[in-house]
Amino acid sequence: MNILLVRAKPTFMDMIVGIPIGLVYIAPVAEKRGHHVEVLDLALEHTAEPVLKAKLAERKWHLVGLSCMTAEFEGAEIAARQIKALQPEIRIVFGGQHPTIVADEVMAKEYCDFVCMGEGEETFGELLDALSQPADLSQVRGLAYKDSQGRIFKNPPRPSIQNVDALDFPAYHLIQVDRYVEAESARYTPKYKRAIQIFTSRGCPWHCTYCHDLFGKTFRPRSAENVLAEMKLLYEKYQVQEFMIEDDIFNFDMDRSKKICDLIVDSGMKVGLQFGNGVRLERLDEELIRKLAAAGTHHMAIAIESASPRVQRLTKKNLKLHMVKDVVRLTNKYKINTLGFFMIGFPSETIEEIKMTIRFACQTDLDEALFSIVIPYHGTELSRQVLGSGYYDPNSSTDHLKEVVKIRTPEFDFETLRKLQRRAYLMFFLTRFRFVKMLPKLFSIRSSKKYLKAIERNFLPQALQGEASRVN
Repeated sequence: MNILLVRAKPTFMDMIVGIPIGLVYIAPVAEKRGHHVEVLDLALEHTAEPVLKAKLAERKWHLVGLSCMTAEFEGAEIAARQIKALQPEIRIVFGGQHPTIVADEVMAKEYCDFVCMGEGEETFGELLDALSQPADLSQVRGLAYKDSQGRIFKNPPRPSIQNVDALDFPAYHLIQVDRYVEAESARYTPKYKRAIQIFTSRGCPWHCTYCHDLFGKTFRPRSAENVLAEMKLLYEKYQVQEFMIEDDIFNFDMDRSKKICDLIVDSGMKVGLQFGNGVRLERLDEELIRKLAAAGTHHMAIAIESASPRVQRLTKKNLKLHMVKDVVRLTNKYKINTLGFFMIGFPSETIEEIKMTIRFACQTDLDEALFSIVIPYHGTELSRQVLGSGYYDPNSSTDHLKEVVKIRTPEFDFETLRKLQRRAYLMFFLTRFRFVKMLPKLFSIRSSKKYLKAIERNFLPQALQGEASRVN
């Protein structure tokens, strides 16, 4: 078969483009089975539709795969409708976090033929085998599909992949790596120009109520040797000099994390590392921080979320807040820039607890902070809590396919949270001379666009923002 894997163009002005990592992970599954595979990333294109139309005209495509998270689904739907309008006979399979959560709703759409739920590699491979033979789709675990009468079926879930070392490295040869390193950084401003995202593990054993569950609650690490082999491939073949680690919890196994650092140092590679998806505070000690710095780490995000012990328990985050000061002191000692993740607006949270979080952030030695308004994404425990309690704006859509619910309680509504969010940023960057420290980044060609977008999103009225922006 001829298979086209597509990332749609985002409909939000501030979606940062990194490599389509889900697509390049499943591409080798098809290639090993002898299929012709191409990856089309419309997020890189100024105007997506003509590029998609031209690609579809190049050959007879049998299957198109679309992968997306919640914020990307609207764009994926637009692309799917365009594909079906141009070539109705092409079958379309959706995958990724959002289609997994709302598989029934996606399958009900005329443009969707299949959904791979959960981790996609094994399910996608068996789907290809079933379509090629053909065979009984009901035997493919983790698959949702329609029969010839249009009836929707959801097969039992597929267990998580335990031996993640057995997975092929992503199909970097199917993407134009140069276009990604030239694009605006997907995470923190890189130390080296040629930066790319990688995963070194899957799964997280914590049960935070606001988090998705795509990779499950079992930590499944790649071996340190396997991680180094991928880094060396990218370093030597594609001249990648910086790795943006996207793991849910890279440092859960501290010994493995330290070994990865040691192997990088021993390899002689001069690289940068950054952890923009957050590391777990309690799984950091001075030895690990020292080794991370020696391996090239210059930035890490620490997910703190709330300074209220009650909210920590409510969200099941259960962070040891007293450790923040010591950990940030150590990152400063080893010259690692730190970004604190904070969330405001949990159901039952009080205004005073939100202000407590803002004060806490200001009193730390964190270099930067991200204050996000809580969004109860469908499929999370938080979403069930919000809908069950009625703590949401009745005027906000409950169409989980494309919209997100805005939390509203007797204490606050969305506009109140926006005002508190702006207050948080002003207080944070006006304390401890942080604004002065930020000035070089605002005037840097490499980083100014990202920070100016953040200023636009948080301080300009919605009517002046032009294109759509993220809700939080």
